Parts: sequence; C-alpha cells; structure tokens
Amino acid sequence: MAAFNANELSEQDLLHSFMAEYLDGELPEALRAKFDDLLKKPGQAQLPEHFQAMRGRLQLSLQSYYLKEGEVQELRSFVQDPTVKATAENVRIDELGRGEIVGTILRRLALVAVAAGLVGLAVWKFATPKAATFKALEYLGYEALAMEEDPRDRLDLPSHEMKEIRQYLTAYPGLEFKPKPIAKLPEDWRPDGATIIDYEIAKVSVVQYSHTGTKEKMFHFSYAGELSDLPKSDPGNIKGLVYQAYASDELNLVAWQQAPGLVSILAGRRSGLELAEFAADGK
Repeated sequence: MAAFNANELSEQDLLHSFMAEYLDGELPEALRAKFDDLLKKPGQAQLPEHFQAMRGRLQLSLQSYYLKEGEVQELRSFVQDPTVKATAENVRIDELGRGEIVGTILRRLALVAVAAGLVGLAVWKFATPKAATFKALEYLGYEALAMEEDPRDRLDLPSHEMKEIRQYLTAYPGLEFKPKPIAKLPEDWRPDGATIIDYEIAKVSVVQYSHTGTKEKMFHFSYAGELSDLPKSDPGNIKGLVYQAYASDELNLVAWQQAPGLVSILAGRRSGLELAEFAADGK
C-alpha cells in the first residue's frame, strides 16, 4: 500500500496509485466506496481490465530475464570448490588449541539454538500457510523459450506421428485431464513430439509443432484449470474460438478454454491472431 495520504491525491492519481490493491481485494473499506464511484465516471469503466491486461503482459515480459542453464553454470564456477573450502577449514581448526575449539563450538551451538528458537517463534506466530498457485503465463512462457532453444532433449516422446502422441498423452499416469492435441494442421506444419511437465502443483501436457520449411516452433500446452484464473485480457473470437492473447518481447501466447476444467495455451512467434487462427482451424 502506498505510504502517502490518499486524500491528497487527484481522482486520476488515486485510481492509478491504488488499482493493484483494488483488483487484489486489499483496498481499505474507507477508500473502496470512493474508488467504485470514480470507476463509474465516463471513460473509467475499462480501466481495471486495461490495468490487469498490462500487468499480465509485464509478468510475461519478465521471462526474458530468466537465466539460462549455461549462465547459471557460469555463475556456479565463481563459487569456491566445497572440497577445497572444507580442507582449508580443517587445517585452521587443527591449529587451534583444544580449549579454544571447545569454546568456539559451544558458543556456536548456543547461537544456533537461539536463532532456531527465534525463527520457530516467528513462524509459529506470524506465518500463515498459503496455497501455491500455478502461474501459467510465467511458467509456460519460460518453458516455451527453453524448448525452442533445445527442441529435442526436452521431449519425452520425439515423434511426427499424431497417433503416437495421443497414445503417449492418454497413457501418462496421474493426469487429471485428457489432453486434446491440435489435430488439423496446415500442410506446412507437422507434430514434432510431446512431453509432460510435472510441476509440484500441476501437470502440463505439451505438444510441439514444427514448420517443415523454416523449422519454426509452436507449443501447445494444456493443464487442468479455468481461463478466468489468468490475468484479464481483451477477449477475441475467431471462428467460434473465444481466446485471450498475451505478448512479451519474444513470444506471443493465446489461451482458451478447450473444455470444462481444461485450459490450452498456444505459444509461438506468430502474432496473436495467427496463433488463434491456428488453434481454431485445428479444433
């Protein structure tokens, strides 16, 4: 919550400063009535949806700042080898007298016990368990970029046969939904394998499609959920397919409710309209 006095703000500044709290249900009761009145004024009714859509795009754009595996390994190379570090510590300990060692150990144990007690007390008193949420745009935007960079090794089933892909997805143990791959493809596109991403909080099926000429990739993700759980975006409708589109600097994503309790997301470098048409034609 902002630290300034809301009564000192203009109406427009108040709307923009507290819109996130309003949408998240964290706006104080003292401001909610005034906020609702402001949103009823001409030109303000679409502000919440626009703000939510922009926030969704920001979340997706942050995917471009994820470290790749090679960059993570490079960072690890700067850390001292654990074996060398342990050996150096043992040499220093051996140089100390027995009395100093015992005193040091006792002091450390005492500090650890105090720290553990304080942490335990804080957790018991203040911590409130929160259910983990599946951030589909954030997770799957990252997965699409990773699979595009390494399109073969990340697939459990590399195959161009849609029949094999369907059998693999149907037989996968523990799925609480039935994946429905995009079956009707243009002549210059073909299926290129499938896999299941097993997050702790959700399982996601993935079917990879490749352009036969350019090797361009598109990724069809499916998971158990509702389209309404995603950040709000201006809905589109093409050939009866109602969808929501999201964009980042690198990828576009189109999401739709493929079946009750089943959300699909198509990710690729085509425009949102092209992705939606691809999905609509493949129903």
